Amino acid sequence: MDNTAGLRKIKGAIKKMQDGEETMGKEQFSQAEGLFKQALDEVPNDYVGLLLMAKCQLVQKKNAEAERYADRAKQVYPDEAQAYHISGITKIRNKKYDAAYEDFGIYERRLPGNPNTVFFKGLSLEGMEKIEPSAKAYHTYLKQVQQGKQAQYAYQRLKEWGYIK
Repeated sequence: MDNTAGLRKIKGAIKKMQDGEETMGKEQFSQAEGLFKQALDEVPNDYVGLLLMAKCQLVQKKNAEAERYADRAKQVYPDEAQAYHISGITKIRNKKYDAAYEDFGIYERRLPGNPNTVFFKGLSLEGMEKIEPSAKAYHTYLKQVQQGKQAQYAYQRLKEWGYIK
């Protein structure tokens, strides 16, 4: 019982996060945000709660708030990779391309092999106007992924820049 005392103590917050995830699945984002806020009021430094709130803010295009929650998650659990990925996305949206590239680099070192990370590093480099390294990243991404919006974007950029005819 001693081993589960901590979980029992935050049972209400966990339930609110679960309900928030379910509500997000129904695309009721403002209601999900309210549930995540209630959960974080109970456990303000909960890593999962902070990430869920960051994702909720992203889908609502509340990019500055999403960045704030993702950065808090990185502070709470600095060795965990997912917060860096979410933080990188928020930083791209906030046009902080150097910081986004750094976050994706950290994510990739902690959890290698995600082709989306390669794409987002390319997008960050593009934002920094580093076209050649961006093109290399997009080319690497397209070796692994050939379908979807990101693949279409990467292919189109390579075509526009003259790397593909």
